[in-house]
This record gives sequence, structure tokens and C-alpha cells, in this order.
Amino acid sequence: MVLLQIIQVLLLMNIIPLNKSLLLLFIFFVFVKFSYAQQKNSLKKGYSLSVSIGNGIIANIDQHKKFNENIFYSPSLRLLWKPDHILNIGIESAYMTVSKQDSTLTSTAFGATVLKARLNAIPIMLVFNMKVLKVDLYYGIGLGYVTSRLEAFGEKVVVSNWYYCYDIAIAYTHPLTKKIDIGIEGKSYFFPKLQKVSGGIVVNFSYRILSW
Repeated sequence: MVLLQIIQVLLLMNIIPLNKSLLLLFIFFVFVKFSYAQQKNSLKKGYSLSVSIGNGIIANIDQHKKFNENIFYSPSLRLLWKPDHILNIGIESAYMTVSKQDSTLTSTAFGATVLKARLNAIPIMLVFNMKVLKVDLYYGIGLGYVTSRLEAFGEKVVVSNWYYCYDIAIAYTHPLTKKIDIGIEGKSYFFPKLQKVSGGIVVNFSYRILSW
């Protein structure tokens, strides 16, 4: 309740810009500060570096907040450094289809053709992680390499560009061995410039490659 009141006051005073990603990052770090005092005595001493391979399905939401009927497979990769305190940091990437549109034979001013459009993205993000009550919270921010492909009249046009993006996720992880974990993660990717949101479920396999 105290945290929510602080955020509300700051918003009313226009101290925090009305930017969703900055607001989420602010909430995340304030929550870290509040949670650290409660959990610092239970933290395990030591450092580790882990790599996670994720496999999941992603559905898309358009700018009108309606679910797209298309659901896509999306692999992901995350490298996470875990020091002996509550906040972990790493790098995350994935391959995803942001949108897909195929039409049947369509009449145009230049004749009839079949239209195929694809919008694929590879986000590369700095990711922050913390565990609260056995649940992992993630927030990532970075850039996405977005490729647009359009096929019509037997020709293909490809355009690529970098766009700002961020993601949020919540996950539960269960240890299989001393070094291998398995977990399930619900997450959403946001591309504000493109007005695109993608969300889904990912199964992660994590391996601690270093610990000291």
C-alpha cells in the first residue's frame, strides 16, 4: 500500500513521465528495495552464472488490444549473473513473429495476386531479475531488430530496422539437479513504436555454467 501511494503521488506531481516502460522500471527497483530488507537474511552466499534456453508459444495483440488469431513458436536465450543479493542482471534475446498476414487471391489496380506479410523480431535486452516468495520477476529493456517482409506479384520486399522494446515476465523454477533447473514463465514483449504487444508461455531449462 505504501508503494502504491508513493507512485500515485509522483504521477500526480508529474515527477515520473507517463512512459510505461520507465514506470515499470521504477516500480521494479522500488520493489527490490522494499523486498531486500525482508529477504537479506535468507540469501545464499556466493555467485553464479547461468544460461537458460526457452521454448514457448507467443500470441500477438494489435493496437486495439485484440488478440490476433495467430500463435507462433518462439525460442529464447538468457544469460543471467546472480550475485549474493536479491537483484540479478543479465542479457536476453529471442526470435519471434510479431505479426503475420496472408490473403487469398486479391484484386488490385495492378491485377490479382496473393499477399503475404511477415513481421519478425529479435529483441536484445538488458534484463533484471529478482525472486520474491519463490517466484521470479523479470524486467528487460533494449532494442529489437525487426524485419518486415512483403510478397506480392512474385516479388519480395524486405525492410529491417531497430526499434526500442521491453518485456516483463513472471516465472516459477524447480531444481532438477544441483546445476539444472526447469521452469515455466509467462511473459509479454512490448514494441511501442510499432504499437505491437506479444505475450505467451515459455518453458525454460537453466544450467549453472559457473559458480563461486
